[in-house]
Amino acid sequence: PAAMADEVLEIDDDLRSFEQDDLVKAALAKGVDLRQYAKQVDDELRQVERDSILDYIKEAEELATLHTQIKQCDSILDNMESMLSGFQGDLANISAEIKHLQDESISMNIRLRNRKAVEGQLSDFINQAVIPPQLVTNICAAEVNEAYIEYVLELNTKVRFAKQDSAQRTMAYRDIHADIEKLRTRAAQRMRDFLLQKIGTLRRRMTNVQILQQAVLLKFKAFYAFLVEHAPDKAAEVLEAYNQTMSAIFLRHFRAHVADLSRVRVEGATRSDLIGEEQDAMSSLFGKGAHKGEVAFKLGDRGNVLDAMHTPIIPAIVQRSGQSVHEEDIWSSVCTLLVDTVCSEAAFCHDFFGSSTAFENIFGKTLYHLIEHLEAFLGSSYDAIGCLLLIKISVAHEAIMTQRGVAGLTTFFEHVGKLVWDRFLHVIEHQQASIVKMGNPPPATLEVHPLPVARRYAEFASSLQLLAGGPVEQRVLSTSSTLRHAMHALLVTRLGGVLRAARKKQAIFLVNNADAVLSIMRDRGVGAGDDLRMFEDMLDANKAVFVEEVLSATYGRLIRFVKTTEQPLAQGGEAAVRKLPEYGQLEAIVKDFHANWKRGIEAINVEVMKSFANFRNGMEILKQTLTQLLLYHTRFLDIVKQLHPDGGPFAKYMITISTIMNEIKTYSRNF
Repeated sequence: PAAMADEVLEIDDDLRSFEQDDLVKAALAKGVDLRQYAKQVDDELRQVERDSILDYIKEAEELATLHTQIKQCDSILDNMESMLSGFQGDLANISAEIKHLQDESISMNIRLRNRKAVEGQLSDFINQAVIPPQLVTNICAAEVNEAYIEYVLELNTKVRFAKQDSAQRTMAYRDIHADIEKLRTRAAQRMRDFLLQKIGTLRRRMTNVQILQQAVLLKFKAFYAFLVEHAPDKAAEVLEAYNQTMSAIFLRHFRAHVADLSRVRVEGATRSDLIGEEQDAMSSLFGKGAHKGEVAFKLGDRGNVLDAMHTPIIPAIVQRSGQSVHEEDIWSSVCTLLVDTVCSEAAFCHDFFGSSTAFENIFGKTLYHLIEHLEAFLGSSYDAIGCLLLIKISVAHEAIMTQRGVAGLTTFFEHVGKLVWDRFLHVIEHQQASIVKMGNPPPATLEVHPLPVARRYAEFASSLQLLAGGPVEQRVLSTSSTLRHAMHALLVTRLGGVLRAARKKQAIFLVNNADAVLSIMRDRGVGAGDDLRMFEDMLDANKAVFVEEVLSATYGRLIRFVKTTEQPLAQGGEAAVRKLPEYGQLEAIVKDFHANWKRGIEAINVEVMKSFANFRNGMEILKQTLTQLLLYHTRFLDIVKQLHPDGGPFAKYMITISTIMNEIKTYSRNF
């Protein structure tokens, strides 16, 4: 029963599967009888089977032909397989033969290479061990010229060969050693004599050393290389002779150059060229005579040497033209020649001798002479401008040496810088002391016009400012500040103090001197700096003092009234002002101003024109004074208007602002 149940379940599964079939679904949907439908399907299958059998019978002949062709192909493929198997065997044999031939070829190449190596070594050995008779003749008797270089190079290879340990163990070495040594000695002697003779020609006057070095000596640098390697004692002789020769030549040239230019040298400044005068010369300072020594403090055209540093001076041209030079011109020319010469000599020594270690031996005496010349100049020089130019020239040329990669003059320029800086500081201290030592004249003898000391200081300060650029800037500005403080103390504290009792005269004195300093510095191209700021402050402060003093002298009552009443009026009103004693003077002040204001302006104009040497500065001060007068009068009118809104009993005497402005315009045409 269980088995039947399983079969029933399977039938049910099959029925469910058939129900899912599309054809069965379609038949059921149409209501077809399944038995009849199954019988129909079975008939159709039988018919298809019969049709297939008929098709196979119909194509039987062609199938038989295809079968025959397949057999033939199998036979052909068997033959090809046999043939390829034979080829594979043949190729295996050929590969073995090729490998054998390759091994033979490698072996033959090794034997050939070994034979060539032996042949080369043997050939080299024979060539080096054999001394051709022609080489002996050439070394011993041929003229020493450019062709001799080839003989020397050939001999050099043989000498090097004879020095090898491997060569010294051979019988051939014993045969040729003595001959090679003789040839080496002979060649070294002849090359040594030749080089010494060529070096000797450098001493002739009017000889262009550089051309001779490049065109002659460098061609024979192989001679010196041979001597260094095989005859160092003779190489040392040649080097020493060259060093002594070039040392003497350069010393002679630079000594003559410096001496020729020194004959036309002029002093930029002397010991007596001081910003301040000595104690026994005070009378000339405050007199009306011409300014003394002012040129010594001007930079002028001397700064042009910094633009022409790379052009040496030809002494003969300068002497024929009757021109003169300063020490900085000489030093610039010397430094240019020195830098060019040292660089050229360093390049030659490197090419010819293989190094530049002979620098000290060649240039030592020349540099010592230049230091001596500089020390002699600095020992008696009081030319601070010249010292500063020397420093800038030296710094510039040291930079050129650095750019060219030649360090031979570093110590020299450092020593020069120390010498010149020390002298520059000494000269600055000397100038500062001259300012400090100036005495105070009696007030009656001290004029209010610009003093020569102010002009000299302005020129000197301008020169220092213009030269203070670059690496020297901080040191120069720091040093010049001592002069600035000394000058300020002289003008404001000491000489200004002499006129302390007369404030207007003191202000005029300080304005004139500050203006003179500023005018000169601006004319020289100084556009900024501590000096300008200090004197600008001095000028502005004392302009204000002068304006107040000159207005107080002419309109003192009106100004005092304004200053006395403004604050009480603002704080306590009219009643507070009416209680003041000054209020009773109001009418008198108005009438006095009405009667004298024009004459007062004219007097101020005359005072300004008489007091200030610089016309432009005087016009600015006059403008400032009249503007301040207008401001005071405006404030005065405001006070009167508040006290007397209806104008008061003195209204007809009141001068209007427009009236004063019209009068001021008549003077402003000169502004």
